[in-house]
Amino acid sequence: MKKILMILVAVIGLGLTTNAQLFAKKKTIIVSPSTAKIYVNGSEVGNGTYVLNMKDDIAILKFINPGYYDKEVKLLKDDPRKTLQYSLDDNDEERNSLGGEAALNANKWVTITVKKGLTEDIVWKRLMSAVQRNFEEIELRDKSAGTIRTQWVSQKFNIVTVRTRLEIRPDFSQDDLTYQVKLSSEIKWNNQSNEGYKKHDRVLKKYENVISEIQATVAGGN
Repeated sequence: MKKILMILVAVIGLGLTTNAQLFAKKKTIIVSPSTAKIYVNGSEVGNGTYVLNMKDDIAILKFINPGYYDKEVKLLKDDPRKTLQYSLDDNDEERNSLGGEAALNANKWVTITVKKGLTEDIVWKRLMSAVQRNFEEIELRDKSAGTIRTQWVSQKFNIVTVRTRLEIRPDFSQDDLTYQVKLSSEIKWNNQSNEGYKKHDRVLKKYENVISEIQATVAGGN
């Protein structure tokens, strides 16, 4: 009897070992571009290609590469595929926009003090001229109030849309003739409605000089 029990224990142990090996499934992860960093459950494990020995039921994969949109996927252990290929989308929005110091004034009111000697009428004409050089559609123009607001201008990229708007208003808190200017930049995923827009910390390159152009024409113009 003792010998039989020992055999049963050995068989069960072998079965458990075999099952553990079966359930620890190996999957080959291939990412394009090959320079993309691969993260598994938050830990960096390699670039481009990685053989994952799955022991848990779920693994969270994340791929990151400069110039491309980050991608995060959930991989299930019972996924029948042994090789999984992923491609990152080209970040065309990043290539067509500026961040960092170039976008410091995005979504902020910038104060511009008008150069002495310029009348309100001349300033208004110069402001309108600067605005119309950069935006085709103006939603609000009120000369008596000194207020200008353009319509939102949207630009669609691979997987996101960026919209931009310019606003100008007088600043009555100053003794000198002063205006406030704001270049608003917002972003959303293409599959979202307009309610999905949120503030963006980058500015499209075609609008990078809008505020400095306004400053030059009324604060430093002739």
